[in-house]
Amino acid sequence: MKQQKQLGLWLLVFVSLGSMIGSGIFNSPKDLINVANPMGTLITWIIGGTGALMLALVFIYLSAKKPELKSGIYAYARNGFGDYMGFNSAWGYWSLGWLGNISYLVLFFKTLNDLLGEYALSPLTCFILGSAILWLYYFILLSGVREGAILNFVVTVAKLVPIALVILLGIWLVNNEIFNVPDWQTKLASNGKSTTPLLQVKDAMAVVLWCFVGIEAAAVLSGRAKSQQTVRKAITISVLSVLTIYMLVTFVAMASVPAKDLVASDTPISLVLGKTIIGSAGSLIVKVGIMISVLGASLSWIILSVETMYASAREGVMPKALAKTNKKGTPVNALLLTQIFTQVFLLSILSPAFNETYLMVITIGTTMVLIPYLLSSLYAVKISFGDNREKNINKLIAVVGTLYSTYVIYAVGIKYLFLSIIFYAIGAIIFLKGRREQKLKPKHWEWAFMLTLIVAAILLVILIAKGTIRL
Repeated sequence: MKQQKQLGLWLLVFVSLGSMIGSGIFNSPKDLINVANPMGTLITWIIGGTGALMLALVFIYLSAKKPELKSGIYAYARNGFGDYMGFNSAWGYWSLGWLGNISYLVLFFKTLNDLLGEYALSPLTCFILGSAILWLYYFILLSGVREGAILNFVVTVAKLVPIALVILLGIWLVNNEIFNVPDWQTKLASNGKSTTPLLQVKDAMAVVLWCFVGIEAAAVLSGRAKSQQTVRKAITISVLSVLTIYMLVTFVAMASVPAKDLVASDTPISLVLGKTIIGSAGSLIVKVGIMISVLGASLSWIILSVETMYASAREGVMPKALAKTNKKGTPVNALLLTQIFTQVFLLSILSPAFNETYLMVITIGTTMVLIPYLLSSLYAVKISFGDNREKNINKLIAVVGTLYSTYVIYAVGIKYLFLSIIFYAIGAIIFLKGRREQKLKPKHWEWAFMLTLIVAAILLVILIAKGTIRL
């Protein structure tokens, strides 16, 4: 790869913000109030935010301890547990990227059609325009990853505007009586269902945890960063910023809009703006914000997923064709493959039935990122406890990060992790191709692992086809 301009602090920060702040920021108040009262949600943010911060500290620790390891979660998994675990980390992360992009484009056109009303676009028109957006991103990134990061910077700034309005104007609407709901420990204010504080935290945690997917973005792009110190600063700034933004938006919404109204709204934070001096224009601002937000998140995830695949191909874990770059340093084949996969599954826009089934596939794709998180945390445990001179605080960070990653899997649902076996089984075929190109044979345990995955995936497909497992 030829010499290219490197990414500075704020480009890295805004790629991280762009990947973490997607559609969730606009829907989280509704999703959270449906399963937890405001006080329970606040407790969840404190616990989940602390866990996310610990995971961020894991990446900061690893970037300082192993500055020679580029590309973040892939490199950590490979160095700690071998080529096959490194491959699975890269494969899972890449799958999350292109699967998630489908949901972003679907949401973009759903919001656009809400704005257009009776002039809503047909599914075919949405598919054509969605394809145009997808390939526009392709040609932008062909001019360089840095150029893509600059565009992401602009888009992220734009999508933060409506969020800032909600916080700055909505804070004057805060009503303690709305936030401090009676019997918050035993009954949900949104639907009257019985509950407990522990149950509220558990159910809300799954929503909170999704807000931090993308926490590792700066580490993934560390190979293009000006320095590892820049990477560590970017991780710290982005995580603290996202935690602050999400907590403020949630607090303002839950303290200014009654729970039953909040849970019944399609665009919950528009209710907040509707009560301010902006009035009815709030709904328009929020919907435009959603559209800008998902387009920005889509670009961020294309950059991250392509970079992960390129890094693993460059080191011989993926097929070598995926390591090819153009004069601008863009991994052209990895980018093309990512866009092709996205294009094929973009067909879900044309079929309502496919679209409903696809919601489950999106969840599986997001679940796949939990394995790379866990492997990175376990690697931090391995190197921190393997050095007698290591500070106890770093050992504690590694252990807490591992516990957090494990809890995420539990909170999200073992079912979806189990179904992700199908994706990992497909990945095994790609791994074998990469091994053949390197004239290397998989280790015995790798063969056993891959065969187990493939057999399990075949059984799952059969059970799904028979209807024994319902999607």
